[in-house]
Amino acid sequence: MIVLIGLMGSGKTTVGKALAKKLNLDFQDSDDAVEKTAKSSVREIFANQGEAVFRKLESQALADICSRSSAVVLAVAGGAIVAEDNRELLRKSAQCIVWLDAPTPTLVLRTGRGKHRPLLDGDPVGSLNKMRQDREPLYQQLATHHLVTQSLSVKAVVEQIISACQLYDVDEATKK
Repeated sequence: MIVLIGLMGSGKTTVGKALAKKLNLDFQDSDDAVEKTAKSSVREIFANQGEAVFRKLESQALADICSRSSAVVLAVAGGAIVAEDNRELLRKSAQCIVWLDAPTPTLVLRTGRGKHRPLLDGDPVGSLNKMRQDREPLYQQLATHHLVTQSLSVKAVVEQIISACQLYDVDEATKK
């Protein structure tokens, strides 16, 4: 399992989908898994049941994904790594954990249109800066690799992940 972590807007879903396609693997997004199980959007879960219920659903979704035997690329929601149990599960399950990072102004631009990001309501810059302050040490502790995505194309990020994690690139293998 290849795991992508980072703050919202760092490119986990976009890069994860492209990486999975390039490696011919399944792609999973922890937020999508939560929404499927709960039959509600992330925003609705936060509004109707609160963040604590969302975090419980998120932990269960990670456990379900990590228990599968098939190789996947997993985009982990930004806050999932706050729980020690989730970090331990990812450490045990992942071949490679890549922290995708970008400066706060870039994250704000990328997340500005996101309707499913209730934690950014009101003050996106302040919220992202606080999240960065709280979560960055955890990302550093958990990640096997750190990539700053700000000025890179999705393709360039995918190539850097393949190289850093020494992954098998299906396209390159077929050229040989």
